[in-house]
Amino acid sequence: MITKDMTLAQVVKDHPNTIGFLNNLHLDYCCGGHEAISIAIKEKGMDVEKFLKELNEVAARPTTAHADVHEDIDSFKELSVNDMLDDLEATHHVTDRQLMAETEELLNKILIVHYLHHGEMLTKLHHLYAGLKAELEEHFAKEERLVFPLMRQHPHPDKETLDFVKGLEDEHTGAGDIIKEIYQLTDNFTPPADACPTFQRTYQVMESLFDDIFIHIFKENSIAFPEYAEQE
Repeated sequence: MITKDMTLAQVVKDHPNTIGFLNNLHLDYCCGGHEAISIAIKEKGMDVEKFLKELNEVAARPTTAHADVHEDIDSFKELSVNDMLDDLEATHHVTDRQLMAETEELLNKILIVHYLHHGEMLTKLHHLYAGLKAELEEHFAKEERLVFPLMRQHPHPDKETLDFVKGLEDEHTGAGDIIKEIYQLTDNFTPPADACPTFQRTYQVMESLFDDIFIHIFKENSIAFPEYAEQE
């Protein structure tokens, strides 16, 4: 049973089928998911007992509808650290780069087409997204070319490598903060009344990107990196 003293990160690790429920509520289970539920939910202005009741109901449901996510995280937990790193690069790094490129192209289109009516919001969104995309691209490069190779070379981590890993976690927090700002700016990706199909598609792709980023960060912060640190 999930209790108020557990963290959202712990909940997702034990019950991956709760990810969709938490995403719908825009609750952070990756970067900021390490506070007790009693604290995290109160800070959101939500009723803790009501939330726990609904969360436990979701966790107890059959996982058929979310089998892909559930099986993915469960299988990821069983990998060696090196295989975890390989898997992250082969899946989330590839998917996120594809979604980032598609989002950028779509966002540039609607910035031009809808500038007269939504220019202020779209300009801010464009600026925030450009910064996020740059940070993520640099972050992926650092993981692939520096930190992950060091982790493979030092299966029993030294201080330098652990410091680099901590730096990655700090960068995750920065990216998460930008994503939260984008959620607020777009009213949780609610298109305006006059949104064209391209506008709607932009929001859909961006939300898919963020959902994958949250799972990506969760796997690193809550599974791969702690597992690596335990090898010290």
